[in-house]
Amino acid sequence: MKERPLLGLLSLTFVILSIVLFAACQKDGEVVPEGSIKSDIIAPEPPRNLTATHITDSSAVVSWQEAKDNIEVVDYVLYRDSVEVFRDTLTSYHATDLKPATPYKFSVRAADAAGNLSEFSKHVEVVTKAADSLPDDGINIDSLNRYSVLVLAPVLVLDSVTTTAVSLSWKSETNASAITEYRVYQDSVKLVSLNKKKYTVQNLVPENSYSFWVAAVDVSGKESKPSNAIDVLTLAEEAIVQDTVAPPAPVGLSANAITSNTVDLSWRFPTDSIQVSGYSVYRDSVLLTTVKEAFFQVGDLEPETGYSFTVTAWDDSENESLPSEALMVTTEPVENQNEEQVDSIPLSAPINLRALEITDSTVSLAWDRPNDSTVVQEYLVYQNGTLLGNTAEPGFMAVDLAAATEYTYTVSVLNDRGQESVKSAALAVITEKEAELPENNQPPAIPTELSVSDITTTSIRLNWKADSDSDQEHRFKVFQNDILIGNTTASAYEVNGLSPNTEYSFSVSAIDGEGNESARSTSIAATTEAEDRIEEDVEAPTVPTGLLADGVSETAIELSWTPSTDNVGVAGYRVFMGGELAATVEGLRYNVSNLAPGTEYSFAVSSFDAVGNESRQSVALSVSTAEEVVVDNTPPTAPRNLGAQEVSQTTVDLVWEAATDDYGVVGYRLYQNGGYLAESSSTYYRVSGLDPATTYRYAVSAIDAEGNESEQSREVSVITEEEIKEETSDKILVFTKTAGFRHGSIEKGVSTLQDLGRANDFEVVQTENASDFNADNLAKYKVVVFLNTTGDVLDYGQQVAFENYIRSGGSFMGVHAATDTEYDWPWYGQLVGAYFNGHPSIQEATLNVVDHNHSSTAHLPGTWTRTDEWYNFKDVYSGIVPLVLLDESSYSGGTNGEYHPFSWYHEFDGGRAFYTAGGHSNSAYDEAGFKQHLLGGLMYCLER
Repeated sequence: MKERPLLGLLSLTFVILSIVLFAACQKDGEVVPEGSIKSDIIAPEPPRNLTATHITDSSAVVSWQEAKDNIEVVDYVLYRDSVEVFRDTLTSYHATDLKPATPYKFSVRAADAAGNLSEFSKHVEVVTKAADSLPDDGINIDSLNRYSVLVLAPVLVLDSVTTTAVSLSWKSETNASAITEYRVYQDSVKLVSLNKKKYTVQNLVPENSYSFWVAAVDVSGKESKPSNAIDVLTLAEEAIVQDTVAPPAPVGLSANAITSNTVDLSWRFPTDSIQVSGYSVYRDSVLLTTVKEAFFQVGDLEPETGYSFTVTAWDDSENESLPSEALMVTTEPVENQNEEQVDSIPLSAPINLRALEITDSTVSLAWDRPNDSTVVQEYLVYQNGTLLGNTAEPGFMAVDLAAATEYTYTVSVLNDRGQESVKSAALAVITEKEAELPENNQPPAIPTELSVSDITTTSIRLNWKADSDSDQEHRFKVFQNDILIGNTTASAYEVNGLSPNTEYSFSVSAIDGEGNESARSTSIAATTEAEDRIEEDVEAPTVPTGLLADGVSETAIELSWTPSTDNVGVAGYRVFMGGELAATVEGLRYNVSNLAPGTEYSFAVSSFDAVGNESRQSVALSVSTAEEVVVDNTPPTAPRNLGAQEVSQTTVDLVWEAATDDYGVVGYRLYQNGGYLAESSSTYYRVSGLDPATTYRYAVSAIDAEGNESEQSREVSVITEEEIKEETSDKILVFTKTAGFRHGSIEKGVSTLQDLGRANDFEVVQTENASDFNADNLAKYKVVVFLNTTGDVLDYGQQVAFENYIRSGGSFMGVHAATDTEYDWPWYGQLVGAYFNGHPSIQEATLNVVDHNHSSTAHLPGTWTRTDEWYNFKDVYSGIVPLVLLDESSYSGGTNGEYHPFSWYHEFDGGRAFYTAGGHSNSAYDEAGFKQHLLGGLMYCLER
């Protein structure tokens, strides 16, 4: 595993910041004495990197980087040609209805919760494409595109699957304002339209395949390109087994970058077939933390001190593994604490750490970068020895401090390699005492001589005179039309984003260091300059066409139409019902609601431009609402006389009397032990898959066509018959002892062999006890299976007993890591056929079946493609008969060349032997082809 010191340090920083933020949130919930809250007057920084992409003849996507604020940015305000067009938390905007071959200027400001607006960002100029510059077929023109150019295809995600339902959710990178709805498709048939980004498909058939995709719909009613399709197989009707098996313990725990007070730990998980949700790190058997990645930096250690570390793994069902092997670590002496573990050149600490401003709850810090060539990635700020935060700038404000309290600060450098310098010299700071307001608190003088200058079409500069007799530093609030628009410490302020040829009123108030605010100054009125006069537009848009009713219900009609054109631009549409104006809209759809059921209505649409020129009305469309539907909300009666007609070891036949309903019963729902079981269309249902000699409780309810469900019937208890165990003629011993790496799939492999035994008349006995390898015990079994054994698992006497068992006609079968066993026992190496010699990562590969006349391969195709952990081999025994060869050209990491056996058999020393290299992960034992491959190997060893 590669070391990732930067990522580990950032993960630690994130954890600490999360704790600090949580504490701050807790503090926010406390009751604050009235008058002690200080107003936020610091505006956010302007957004940066404003860019425009996806430019067409009528649209463009404008995006920017998030702005910073001393508290939080809550909104972004986007301006097009100095006019506000968008206000949202998003950092992108899809501008539509633009004119072809026309320049536009966009700029953006950030706003915080107190209403403070940042300065304008640098503007970006967009020139839309000319309509005639696109191909003649018009594919790139918005109005003629098959798919919408306004919205991007959503990204569909599968959340969960049950026997009868599939839960879906999706994400969209398009502005929410550009999307009117989402449409969900099932097997290419539209299922539903909705405004939210998740949907659960109900009433599906168990064990059935379905395909789903989603499209977004823009304001013109046009769909985006389809999302990615998700193919789903609903679950079978069977009880869900709770995962109670813990994952294996992590391995390879090691220590890196040991200092006098820190240790960097890393480890790995022994298998890729199990999903691990996190790891717990223990120091001297005490839990330190839980992390998601396989590394962690332990801090706050003592120099020259020994520590013991272990790690456990967690799965998604919160099962915790056994601890890893303990790792003993001794920290370095103090005199070595500045030695860099990754680079021999030590990093210099920041210098000249100082406090710029101290209040009763904040400290503003500043420092100078090191006097060397260090590439500063960011600075780490520590308060009382604990990481407080990080910043890319040589300055930081510590907030939420206690008044009249001493704090100690240090700063270190994190370079572009992720290496941290030693900390700077410590700075001790004592916060101010809480200010006591004097009884007669006087506000500062009102600013005077307010004037304007530098007037343009979109901006005005304000100037005023502050109180020159006061020795206090003042701040000023600037008001536009009685609304606060900014704060400044200067006696001047430039107002931007104004409209041309428009009168505005401005005033200013002063705030002293105690937070006292003066009354506002005398207002001054100013008018921005007028834009160049544009020739008057007297031409009306074209008449809308294609008026249609897309959706009709009892009380609503969804109208849509094709867009009009105009010499300047269409501003909107007017919808008329029965000759009277019903609504004015900007888009190409309108939902007429509050209508009477079963009634005919007449509709028409006209278009208008920005100066009020209106087209003639479209051709009238007559539409009738749907007839009123009577809603059935009365449930059926509860079924009666539920009973068990026939009971076996694994099945129960249930019968009951039919229920009644005012409109008719369509089915029945059955419940087993209080939980939903299944549905039936008749008054009979066979419950299968039960355990012998077990008590089950059943109840049934009735449902009608509207989904109304009756009360449940009286419960009936049933005890299944006891299982009659049949004696089997053959017994197989499955040996799973490991002295090295242990595969997490061993239990699944044993279970699979036991299932094969029950279905094919042989008994499977599993053991990890090497003492079972004695003459008397081995004589009971026709086959001995080494399932994922590793290392030296038998002593000399047990090896002799096993050799005599094979010479007496016994059979051997090896699975996967059986070749990773007993390297110092040559007889075993010939019996199993080869020894393990490493493997690449798990991946898909192609297998070539070279012998179909064997029971283990008769069912397989000529080429067998599957995913597994592909073993390389050494010391391949010349007497084996290959059945399946691995094609090394189909994957990466093979070392055996053209002759790379995967499965083989041979007769050896009086007995039979079969080996397969498959079976690394749990999923292998769910493959029908691989299970038949295992069964065929056993049939060969059983001589059937």
